[in-house]
Amino acid sequence: MDESRQWVEFGRWLAEQREQRGLRRRDAARRAKVTEAQWRDLETGRKEAVGGIRLLPNPSSELLERVAGVLELPVEDLLSRVGRPQRPVLNGTIRPMGNGDAHPSGNGATIQDKLRRLSPRERVVVEGLVDLLLEQSER
Repeated sequence: MDESRQWVEFGRWLAEQREQRGLRRRDAARRAKVTEAQWRDLETGRKEAVGGIRLLPNPSSELLERVAGVLELPVEDLLSRVGRPQRPVLNGTIRPMGNGDAHPSGNGATIQDKLRRLSPRERVVVEGLVDLLLEQSER
């Protein structure tokens, strides 16, 4: 399943979980200390960026932990539904990888994972930016 479909399915599941608990989106967002727009982005599986470009949500592990807390769900349930890797900590508990954590393979997969999430059009834009940066660094 591609990642955009995974986010849409996650959003539907999240909305069902919220509704089962009798929460309105606004109330759930307030309890999680996130904006209603952030919660909506999670439930729709996308967010609007500058210029009307649709992006996939990329919530921090901290935000997902707050969402899990509001819905009284194990954070692992949310992380597994969005395909976030988890890594064991020394004491045997599992800690979700944050956005700034290195990928466990150590091969730069974090940026590769992010690039895979982009549409072909967005990849062309990023490629152009990288080319510009490389040209400037060679000067």
